[in-house]
Amino acid sequence: MMARQFRVIPVASAKLDPNAAVADVIFVDAKGKPTDIGGSAAAPYVLPAAAENALGGVKLANVASAGNANAAVGVAAGDAPTKAEHDALVTAYNDLAKRVNALVAGLVAAGVVKTS
Repeated sequence: MMARQFRVIPVASAKLDPNAAVADVIFVDAKGKPTDIGGSAAAPYVLPAAAENALGGVKLANVASAGNANAAVGVAAGDAPTKAEHDALVTAYNDLAKRVNALVAGLVAAGVVKTS
């Protein structure tokens, strides 16, 4: 038994040939009227933005100052840190806070998170 192949063609091109291995197929609508199927001139699909209660696409946040925060802040030499040790800790904290703020601002700008 030979397998039948079908190809979609416009209604105007349809012709009946019972001996052909490839058959022309006409699609009909609910009322039995022949109709063409296929692509349309409609606008292409656009992935919606993700929202708090809706699925969607997520944009990448563009964050200029990413990693490389100072991870080598030493521990205090004694019970009371020296001014230099304290200042090093403050500098590292301020740098980290700046990077976290930039990251959060980038996520907000990209629409990944929202502020309330």
